[in-house]
Amino acid sequence: MNQITNEYQKAQALASSEGGRVAADGCQHCHDGNWIHLRYEYPDEQAVTDTTYVVQKPNGGEPGGEVITEGVLTVTELSRHKYIHVDLGDYDGEVEVFFFDDPTEPVPFEEPAPVEDERTWLERATESVASSIASGAQWSWETLQGDFNENMSTSQIITNAVVTAVPVVDQVADLRDLIANSKLLIRDKRYDEIGVWVGVFACLIGLVPSLGSLAKGVIKIIWKNASEMGRVLVYINKALHRTGMRVNGYRFVTKLADDVVDQVGFVAHKFDEFLDLTAQKVSLLKNLTPGFVEDTLETIEKVRRMASRRFEAAALAIRKRILWAVTDFATKAYAVLPGQSIIVRRVIEPILDNGVYRRFQNHMGREGFEDTALTPGAREITEADRAKIRRIREVEVVRWRQDLLADPKFPDSLREFAQEPETAPIFLEVLKTFGEKPFYKDFTKDGSTEIYRVIGKEDQIGGAFWSRSAPPDDEQTWRVRDAVSNDWNRGGGYMVAKVPPPPAALIGPIGPQDLGDATKHDAVALHPDMILDGGGEQLWFPKLDRDTPAIPEKQLLGFKYTKWNAPSDALRSLRQAGKIDECDL
Repeated sequence: MNQITNEYQKAQALASSEGGRVAADGCQHCHDGNWIHLRYEYPDEQAVTDTTYVVQKPNGGEPGGEVITEGVLTVTELSRHKYIHVDLGDYDGEVEVFFFDDPTEPVPFEEPAPVEDERTWLERATESVASSIASGAQWSWETLQGDFNENMSTSQIITNAVVTAVPVVDQVADLRDLIANSKLLIRDKRYDEIGVWVGVFACLIGLVPSLGSLAKGVIKIIWKNASEMGRVLVYINKALHRTGMRVNGYRFVTKLADDVVDQVGFVAHKFDEFLDLTAQKVSLLKNLTPGFVEDTLETIEKVRRMASRRFEAAALAIRKRILWAVTDFATKAYAVLPGQSIIVRRVIEPILDNGVYRRFQNHMGREGFEDTALTPGAREITEADRAKIRRIREVEVVRWRQDLLADPKFPDSLREFAQEPETAPIFLEVLKTFGEKPFYKDFTKDGSTEIYRVIGKEDQIGGAFWSRSAPPDDEQTWRVRDAVSNDWNRGGGYMVAKVPPPPAALIGPIGPQDLGDATKHDAVALHPDMILDGGGEQLWFPKLDRDTPAIPEKQLLGFKYTKWNAPSDALRSLRQAGKIDECDL
């Protein structure tokens, strides 16, 4: 390999980064040394047009080993080759290769705007915060929506990060995001929401010269949706390489998991500067609104005292989510020797053919799931919605209870629960979850019936609300239909059981859920003025007491992954000796 020419090295670098270009002058010499050929395809043997590959030293078939090389693999049906040629350099032992899916092309680049000095940037943010706090005006959602609420695609987020990549800051977006998140801390006093501190942390880590806006963009996307990791890596590898920056996406992201923890002190220091400037600006308004300004200054000091501890928690949460994303959303690592070609075939459908599990699986808990994020499909509540909810809660439930008790066929198990002094108030609360008057069903007359309950953690196993149908394929459909907020249920798996026993249940349409009602589920009202429509069917079984499951354990058939959380896998279909004419060199 010592005789390799500059032309060959350029061709090899191009093949490693983009894989779709055919390097000129391929020859026997290009296949000397240590190399492998890679192909990644769908089950129908069509090539995946874009995917990030990572080649590592052996690590027991799991991602996380020492990386030898990585890049974007592009092999289409129009290509002159079926495989990509990957040079292993001086390493001549067995390697493992794994992939991240994403057949998406980055959007075109624009030239970055001039970078302003950091102090001016912070001052601009503090002026906006101070003036908005003083005026008490309505903050514009469209203008001030923060990092984790904006309607931007992954390609736009990464492109915005890359155009101002290491070592500068995307001034406009970061300024807006810092203002928005500071408003949540200082004016709205939402100190206990980890997502707000993550938002501030992401903005300020963009000031770290070795990380810049690229780090912010990655944090932003992975915090919103860890399954986007494949797309993030494609954009970093292809987009940065086109700008001439030789940044490897996988190594950048895995290193970022440690860097965020290392930069807590830097971020806390910059935030302290920001709070100093904000306090100075607010103090100038004391003569105009003395009481309000005094309260704001007190809040600023409270935020300052808790900042270091909260930033530590935010950094650890970010690190955990990044590591989760790079392990759970990669394929398995498949072994291959130098001089061999390997085809890895992906699956499109989740792997669900293992049937039910007797125990709740760890991945069903969806570690890293953002509980505080706004539930997909939620909409703004209207006065008509509020009137309907009040009518159900204050009027209808009393009438429904009377009607059910007046029915001589009302099952005894339900009647006792509705009449006992200790449980009668609970029965009324249950009725409030229905959108219309429920009916009852006696399962002892119809034989065995399968029922289903979506859960996100083991302490939800004993719950009383079930369904006669398995959850749909799409998470948003389920959450809207069954009116389930993110912070109530992570929805990673579901239970399958059969009844009877218990002998009977209430059945009816699920009522709308006001996400601003902090009385529900002992939860804080994270998203006031938002609602989930409901409308799906639910079954309710009476529980004898808090510690007794509604469905006896002997009736439980097992647990399954919800389709949106089901593990997927890639299947190795072929490994063979490599040939000169099968790859792009």
